[in-house]
Amino acid sequence: MYLRNKIWWIDYYAQGKRVRESVGPSKSLAKEVLRKRKYEVAEGKFFPNRKASNAIFQVVADKYWEMHGQYLKSSTWKNMLREALARFGSKPMGAISAADIQAFYNEIRDRASISTANRHLTLIKLIFNRSIALGLFNGENPANKVLKGKEPPNRLRYLSQVEMQKLLTLCDPAIYPIIVCALFTGMRRGEIMSLTWAHVNLQQRLIHIAQSKSGKSREIPIAPKLYDNLADMGQREPSERVFNVPNITLRRHFDKVLQTAGITGFRFHDLRHTFASYFIMKTGNLPALQKILGHSTPLMTQRYAHLSAGYLQTEMQAFNSCMPAIQEISVALGTKGYNLGTNDNGNTANIVELSMTTPM
Repeated sequence: MYLRNKIWWIDYYAQGKRVRESVGPSKSLAKEVLRKRKYEVAEGKFFPNRKASNAIFQVVADKYWEMHGQYLKSSTWKNMLREALARFGSKPMGAISAADIQAFYNEIRDRASISTANRHLTLIKLIFNRSIALGLFNGENPANKVLKGKEPPNRLRYLSQVEMQKLLTLCDPAIYPIIVCALFTGMRRGEIMSLTWAHVNLQQRLIHIAQSKSGKSREIPIAPKLYDNLADMGQREPSERVFNVPNITLRRHFDKVLQTAGITGFRFHDLRHTFASYFIMKTGNLPALQKILGHSTPLMTQRYAHLSAGYLQTEMQAFNSCMPAIQEISVALGTKGYNLGTNDNGNTANIVELSMTTPM
C-alpha cells in the first residue's frame, strides 16, 4: 500500500499481472480491500472489471486533467473541476448516481446560472466518458441521464456614451489603461492581461494575439486614441506584460468604479460588447468585426448586426449599384404602342413603348 495525493492505493498480483487500485483517503479501508482482493485471487473469485467500478472519482479526474483538461484554453474548466472534486472527489465512480449529479447540477444552477450548470455537467460527462474509454470505469455514464437546461438568449449589455465617460473619469489609474484597451480593441480579459510588449507593434500600430479562444491568431489595428495611451506607458522589455496588474486588483477596482458610477448589470466582458456595438453602429462592417473579435464563425458576430439601423439599407445600396439600368413603363394608355390584335373579349391589346430612364 502507498499514499498518493491523499489517496491510498493497493498493489497486488492477479492472473500473473500486477494490479494497482485506488481505494480512498482511509488507510484502514485500504487494508481491508487489499485483504479482500488477495482472498479473491486465492479463491479464483477475482473479477478485474469490479475494480473499475471502485475507482475513486478524484483519481480518474486527475488522470483526465493530466491527459486532456490541462490543454483546454479557458481556466474556467480548472475551477469547475475543483468544485466537482469537492463534491465527488472521495467517492468511487460506481457509487455516483444520476440523482447525485442532478442534485449537484441544481445547486450550481440556483447559485449561478443554467449556463454555468450546463458546463459543470459537460465536464462530469467528459470525465466519465474518458474513464470508460481508458478502462478505468466499466459502468454506464450516470451524467447522461441528467438533462441540460435550456439556456436563455445571450445577453448584450453595452455602455452608453454617458456611462463610458463616467467609467473612464472615475476609474482608478491602475486599471485605466486596461479599460481603454478593452474599449478600443474588444479583447477578452485573459488576452489583455496576458499581453506582452512583444506582441504590441507601435510602429505598425498592430496588436498580435498569438492564440485566441478559437485557437487562431489574429491582429487588431491600434486606434489613434489607444495608440496615445500605449505610447505614454513607455515600451519595455518584449517579455514584460503590458498591464502588470493582478486579476484580484483589477476585479476590486472594476467593481468599485461600477458602483461609484452607478453602472448596473455590467461585467468586464461587456466592455467587449461595448466595442463591438459601437464599431458596428459606426461602420456596419460585420466581416471586419469578426476578424477583430476573433470569432470562428460569422454567426457569432451576427448578434451585433441589428445595432446598425442603416446596415441592411447600406448593403442594398451596394447591391443596387452593380445592377444594370432598368427601363420604365409609361403608364398613360394613350402612349404610342404596337397593336397585337384582339384579346378574348374582342378588345384591342397594346404593348406600350418603353423609354430609357436614368439608372437607379
